[in-house]
Amino acid sequence: MTAEVLKDAQDPTGTSAFIFNQTAPGPAKPWSWAENLLVSAHTYWLVTTSPDGVPHSRPLWGVWQQDEFLFSSQNRCGGFLEVNPRASVNLQVGEDVVMVEGSCSRVIGVDDISVLADAVEVKYDWKLSVSEDRVHTQFGQSAPVFRLTPDRVYGWAGIAEWQSATRWDFPRRVK
Repeated sequence: MTAEVLKDAQDPTGTSAFIFNQTAPGPAKPWSWAENLLVSAHTYWLVTTSPDGVPHSRPLWGVWQQDEFLFSSQNRCGGFLEVNPRASVNLQVGEDVVMVEGSCSRVIGVDDISVLADAVEVKYDWKLSVSEDRVHTQFGQSAPVFRLTPDRVYGWAGIAEWQSATRWDFPRRVK
């Protein structure tokens, strides 16, 4: 992202989400609450759909930075994203719920892919090498890199605390 876009970007404002056939009574959670959970999560679940519409979910590592989720996958979800870039990323553990909905795009270029590789090394103590269109492990595996840009995020504190269900909308940002 350019410095101008980052400077103009503001945290999304949360509103009470429509859940369980009603609008949550609130109070809505602040964006900082959801962002903190997204940054600190160890494992996430990525949900895509096959070309014939069958849902596919899988656990993966990733990083949340500057209102985007970066990840790599050599799994079949990469092919699915070429057909339908819409996806969802969810936290794996805990009572707190955060679900990101948006569109994925391939990340190309050593500089942009290095953002993921550097963050993975810090977060997971896992070294990746980088080429123009993928990351590589020390064991000879390689995978393309993707960026999920959110349209909307949902979250609530505690699985039974649906009253705090909040929706954050992300207007499309020029990159």
